[in-house]
Formats: sequence, C-alpha cells, structure tokens
Amino acid sequence: MRSLFLFILYFSLCYPFKILVYNSKFGHSNINFFGNIADILVEAGHDVTTLLPQIDPTWGDGTTKSKKIYVEQTPECKQMTDILTSENVDWFEADMLHPLAFIMGTPYSDRFALQCKGTLEQTEIIERLKNEKFDVMITENFDMCGIGLSHVIKPKSLINGAASVPLAWMYEEFGLPKSWCYNPSPLISHLDVHSFWSRLKNLYAEASFYKFFYSSRSLIETLFKDKFGPDFPSLTQISSHAAYTIVNSEPLVDFATPTLNRITYVGGLGARDPKKVDKKFDDILKSRAKTILISFGTVVTASQLNEQVKNTIVETVKRFPNVTFIWKYERLDDEFAKKARKEVPNLHLTKWIPQNDLLADRRLTAFITHAGMGSTQELTIRGKPGLFIPILGDQPRNAGMMEHAGVGRVFDKRDLSNCDKFADAVADLYYTNARRIAAMIAKKPFSAREQLIRTVEFAAEFGPSPALRPQSHDMNWIAYHNIDIISILVIFALCPIVLFIKILNRTLIRISSKTKSD
Repeated sequence: MRSLFLFILYFSLCYPFKILVYNSKFGHSNINFFGNIADILVEAGHDVTTLLPQIDPTWGDGTTKSKKIYVEQTPECKQMTDILTSENVDWFEADMLHPLAFIMGTPYSDRFALQCKGTLEQTEIIERLKNEKFDVMITENFDMCGIGLSHVIKPKSLINGAASVPLAWMYEEFGLPKSWCYNPSPLISHLDVHSFWSRLKNLYAEASFYKFFYSSRSLIETLFKDKFGPDFPSLTQISSHAAYTIVNSEPLVDFATPTLNRITYVGGLGARDPKKVDKKFDDILKSRAKTILISFGTVVTASQLNEQVKNTIVETVKRFPNVTFIWKYERLDDEFAKKARKEVPNLHLTKWIPQNDLLADRRLTAFITHAGMGSTQELTIRGKPGLFIPILGDQPRNAGMMEHAGVGRVFDKRDLSNCDKFADAVADLYYTNARRIAAMIAKKPFSAREQLIRTVEFAAEFGPSPALRPQSHDMNWIAYHNIDIISILVIFALCPIVLFIKILNRTLIRISSKTKSD
C-alpha cells in the first residue's frame, strides 16, 4: 500500500503539462529564443508542441526536442519575403533613424498578417490544437497572430513575451509604463536624460517604432474579426490577460525601468553549458597570449560587407601582430578571403564558430560584435569585454546597455571606414566590469532556466491570477494620465486668478473714470 501511495505521489509530481509554443519563423534571434524555451520545457519533462508558421522557411526551427506543426508559407508572404531578402542593403551605411527606413520597413512587419491569413485558413490544424486542451500557450508580441490564436485555442494559461526588451506597443500590451524620458528606444545607443535634444530624438525613435508595428497589428486584428465576428476582442485586450510575460533581458545589465510582478526575466536562456573547443580552435587560441573574436551575426554576413569596411578590419588586425583575431567569415573562397588569409598570419577566417564555447574559454580576451541580444548575453555570462558595433533593429540599445553596465564600449558602424578610430577602440578593450557582472549572474538565487520552468509550471497549474493584472489595462488614456483630474484642478486654480483680474480691471476702470470726472 505504501509503495502504491509513493507511486501515485511520484506520478502526480512528474505529470507532464501540455504546452504549445507559437514560434513564427522570421528572424534568427526570435526563433532561437522560443526554440530554446520549447527544448528546455521538454527537458523538464513536459509535453511540448511547437507551431511554426513559415514566414521565411530558410531559417531553422529553433527546437530539436519538441513536436512540430508547420504552417506552410503563403504565396503572398513568399512574394514579400523574396523582395525583402533580394535587396542588397549596405547596413553599415543605412541610417535606421531616417524616416524612409520605417516607410520601407512596414512590408517587413506586414508579412506577419500575410502569413496569419494562411494560418487561419488551416482549420484542421486549429481544430486539432483546440482539441489538445493545452495547459499553457507561449507566444510573443512581435508577430501578434499567436496572441489572437490563443483566444481561439483557449489554453488554460497564456504566457506572452519578447525575444528582446519590450518594443513599442508591447509596453501597453504587457501593462508596463513607457518611461520614454529615460528608457532608450531600441534605435538609441546613448540617451542623455539631461538633454532636451537627446530626449526628443529618443521620442522620435520610439514613435517611429510604433509606426513600424502598427500596420501588422491592425491587419491581424481585422483578420480575426472577419473570421470570428466583430465581437472578437482586441489583441491588446487578449494580451492583457496573460498569466505571465517572459522577457529576454538580464536586469543586472539592462537599464533600470519600472516592472510588474508577472514579468519574468530570463536573459541568457540560450547560453548552454560550454564545451571544450576542438583541436582547430584550441591551436588558434594557444598561438598567442591574446585572442579577439569578431562576428556580426547572421543577418548581416561579413562576406557582404563593403570592401572599405573589410579592408579597415584587416588593416587594424595588422596593427596588432601579437593578438590573434578569429573572424566569422562566410565565403572563404572569395578573393578577399584568399588574400587576407595569405597576407595576415594573425587573422583566422572561419565559416562557423562555436561562439558560446569560445566565449567561455579563458584564453579569449574580447569580443567584437553587432550587439545582438543573444551575443550580448553570452558575453555577459562569460565575463568578457566587448566592442559593440550595432547595425540594425534593437542592437543600438543593446550596445548602449552594455556600455552603461561597464561591459565594453559602443563603436559607431559608420566609423568602420576609419582605421585609426577602429584601432584605437580595439586597443581600449579591457575587462572593466565584465567579470564582476558575470559573477553576480552566476550567484543569482535562480537561473534563467529555473525561472522559466517554475513560471510555466505555475501558470499551467493555477492559471492566470487577476491580482497580477494591472487595472491600467481597463483605463483609457485620459484616466490613465489623470487628465480629467488635472483639468479640474487647473480650472479651480484659474478661477481665483480670473476673478482677481476681473476685480482689478473694474477697480482700474473706476479709478480711471473718477480721474476723468475730476
């Protein structure tokens, strides 16, 4: 009898929850973040299904352990994706704050609506998902189709999130104060809170991001109302009822901003336990006392950089003959790569790098990076300094955040054509606060992995708590900012002033009349 009781207790404690992860395939960082979430939850013993709308099928799935359901790319989405990916953009010259960048960027976000229309037409898949009766659905607030779909599938709990810091409309959807006066926009590296022009620039950048996201949100909301009726709730309203919100940010590094009890920060979730580097990289690392890693991510490939930028990097490497440089370069057979490998003995070009393993190796000195969220978090966890060269998206803010935390410095991408400036920046790389922050993260009471698992399991067991939902979701703009109260107070404050002016005016008129009569 005792053995039966223990078996039942063990079974109840280990009972897997059914979890659906909506992972829209449109960008490397987003796919990897939510793919890691799915795999970690599988490793924790849960039954996880990943829904993968194929906005750009060329990207990987992000997950290797969860069950997968694919939604094929729609012809309209394919046409838009082909146009966007065929354009040869020089990202090192592009100005992300130029108004044209956001006018041209709208088609990028409109792909979410084009693919969402195809997802909603997959009635068999939707019915299958409804019948699964998921305990938790996890989706992000970048592609809002997942938020709308959660209301159709009706899991016990919805967990929304962001693969970066919250962007634009996400603040309202999560219930967070915007704090634009001191919280840098994703496009801003440096915000001087004491400067009028700096705060104005930040406000402009944030407004531009709102414009960037508005079109897709409006179109997706219309799709759901057309299919399920005009009473279908707004996407913001659905999102406001999430049990928890998962944000890919590390509070010990990020700018301090107001938060909520239901926000769970899981920065560094994708940084897996490092392995020992193979013989190839081991030989490279031990060839000199110092080694610097260079990588600009997956969106902007090094082989596509303009010749001036590539030559600046090579000339800078030549100025540091006692330092080994490992550069992630995708086309080793092009003329530039052949020449560089022949002429520069301390430069090693490689198509692929074990980034996490290299950063964890004590022989790696520093990292020159585009400041993608994944790279900055791996860098922080491993205690290495960085030279951050933001190129697009949220990278400027990520870079500024790292400099603010003392983990490195920001370098303007437009200065990469200036060898002297770049060489000075490389020479100035030092550990600063990097090791201390890495030690602090390692000593945190709960790791990002533990935070994720505990949060999801709690939401699966108990569902959303009304106590964690701020009442601001139910307030209009006037009530939220107390405009009505302030207006009444201003009126009451003005009444005595107006009355005084009238009395003074009458008094002056009487004095004037009396003077004339005399």
